Amino acid sequence: MLAAQISENSEDLSTIQLKTVDIPTASAGYAVVRVHAASINPIDILVAKGIAKNAFGWEMPLPFTVGYDFSGVVESVDGADSDKFPVGTPVFAVNWGNHNHGDTTQAPIGGAFAEFIRIPINKISKVPAGLTHEQAAALALVGTTAHQILFDCAKVTAGSKVLILGGATAVGHLAIQLAKAKGAWVATTSSTRNLGYVAQFGADLVVNYTEQKWDEMAELKGLDAVLDCVGEQGAWARTTGGGVVKADGAFVSISSPDVGFDPAGHAPMHFASMYVLKNSPTVQDELGAMVAEGRLKLSIAQTFPFTQEGVTGIVNAVASATSQGKNVLKMI
Repeated sequence: MLAAQISENSEDLSTIQLKTVDIPTASAGYAVVRVHAASINPIDILVAKGIAKNAFGWEMPLPFTVGYDFSGVVESVDGADSDKFPVGTPVFAVNWGNHNHGDTTQAPIGGAFAEFIRIPINKISKVPAGLTHEQAAALALVGTTAHQILFDCAKVTAGSKVLILGGATAVGHLAIQLAKAKGAWVATTSSTRNLGYVAQFGADLVVNYTEQKWDEMAELKGLDAVLDCVGEQGAWARTTGGGVVKADGAFVSISSPDVGFDPAGHAPMHFASMYVLKNSPTVQDELGAMVAEGRLKLSIAQTFPFTQEGVTGIVNAVASATSQGKNVLKMI
């Protein structure tokens, strides 16, 4: 099969190349899925360049098949697992997990930019009717992240007041909608270029950060939570220094380690930490149904073919950090 791999970490992203590799096989607890679509995320660039390895201590096996998000059809499955996900079942997932592979018993992660992927059964969800493979492939990582930082970390509920930094980001545009669906009041930030794009997701207040300083705005004081989806420079210091969040509120970042990694390390705040997602098919099921039923807008910027040119194109698209929505590789 074809797979997009890196053989070394490099700032030169042209090192992500299509290679011919063996098709994986199913085993107890694992399915092999024929990939129909896969999506790229900023973390893929950090992994390819070695930034994730240096900054977070992630040890990636090389060669490494790029990509975490995918959607496809079960090609083979072993034993009792065939009852839940029989051959031919449309499924989607994010192949996330342990990035430190010193323990050789750990299953490889990533692997989505390939014609087939071996995936633990406990990570996958069925693609609901009304959800395309392109949508499903674009949803799992960013949707799960948005859901968990809102409801598991920040404990957002009806009536909460939330600031989402980076409303145009893939996580941000979903977080706005999920928070509103829960009954929260939501403010978000945007550049001038993205104001119209961000407005469609229903935030109560959109702050043009090129003209306004959100930490100096009277409307943004005493909030229940600030979610940093873009890695804005100084966001943690600006949040706590300007009274933006309540003393017992929450600050969650998915892009900057400035706040640290201990959720209880900034008492009396009930959560203040950088956060990375945890696999959750339950959340995937919920989000998939919401998109399929039109209750959640999932923005897709571009679709690329699974060729060397397409792989190079999708990598450059996410590396430019200018896309409005997710970029998707289409295998079938």
